[in-house]
Amino acid sequence: MDKANIFKGKVLRILIVDDVEENIILLKRLLGDKGLTIYSAASGRQAFDVIRANCPDLILLDISMPTMDGYEVCEILKNNPGTRNIPIIFISGKAEEAAVLKGLEKGAVDYITKPFKSGELTQRIFTHLELKITRDLLADQNQELIRLNEVKTRLFSVISHEMKNLFNNILFGTESLEKEIEFFEKDEIAHMAGLVNDSARRAYDLLQNLLDWSRSQMKAIEANPTEVEVLMAVNQAVSLLRPAATKKKLFFEVFPQGEDFRAFADMEMLNAVLRNLLSNAIKYSHPENEIAVEVSETPDFVQVRVKDMGVGMSADRQEEILSGTKPFRSMPGTHKEKGSGLGLMLVKDFVAKNKGVFGLQSEEAKGSIFWFSLPKPGKNIQ
Repeated sequence: MDKANIFKGKVLRILIVDDVEENIILLKRLLGDKGLTIYSAASGRQAFDVIRANCPDLILLDISMPTMDGYEVCEILKNNPGTRNIPIIFISGKAEEAAVLKGLEKGAVDYITKPFKSGELTQRIFTHLELKITRDLLADQNQELIRLNEVKTRLFSVISHEMKNLFNNILFGTESLEKEIEFFEKDEIAHMAGLVNDSARRAYDLLQNLLDWSRSQMKAIEANPTEVEVLMAVNQAVSLLRPAATKKKLFFEVFPQGEDFRAFADMEMLNAVLRNLLSNAIKYSHPENEIAVEVSETPDFVQVRVKDMGVGMSADRQEEILSGTKPFRSMPGTHKEKGSGLGLMLVKDFVAKNKGVFGLQSEEAKGSIFWFSLPKPGKNIQ
């Protein structure tokens, strides 16, 4: 790792805990011109308050303090999951070996005796800061590897199940038509072709979602926002999906409420969000019902609400979708349509990338409302 760049762009916070004000002043003077942000506390209790408000990257801790000594402070911090990884350096006039060993046993990374040499102190502080940053970076990289492995597992699961089933439907339908077409009536051929077409369309949509979601998770896709006309995008998406809705005896109604429907967003991501929300509404709606698409505006945002009168969902299911703590599985549609759950994950991700807000309201057996808001041009305020 390049030591010259390890601290670049980082705000490094040091907490000095000492009940003698002169010692705090001395350390602040010594460290203040080193590019560090310095906090101080005159007691252990005060130190905990400072840590809660501004978690430091390193703590310089005195031992001899009234009420609660440094050993006790260190032990409490090391037993707390939120603070146990903060490196602690004891600075004390206690030079005997037993005191040093006790400090290290309590969890300190170093022990410096008073009086100290300023050059040695700063060198040891920056050495431990470097070690902490390196550990944090490795921990972040490990978490990223875990996340990417989960992404890979999810992708393989979708490909091996949903995508495989859809292509099996296509292969079965086309093979039947190829080998036995002379035995089919005209309406049977039309029905079989419709099933093949439906499977092919669903496979295409799923593949598009897979590609978009995987690129997003791999940080290979970023929003490129421009001024977009949201109402026009809604009408185009409705037109594209109207045939699928008609097959299920559903009809769309678009309700514009306002005058200015311009937003600042990535057009391709907006189209993907609309495609997934409208497809979802079709999937979970009961036949011969309306899907209402409301487009409204405020001084700062344009909002789209997709309302269906379908199966709805439980409060637990809604929380699972909104929390995003783990991948969720799609429920079967009203015609037993299968899904991967990627659509809503993609919607949430794309709305967030465009500094928008996503939400939903639902009640079992009564339908759902999925909505999102995007900032207007010049109102990119998140």
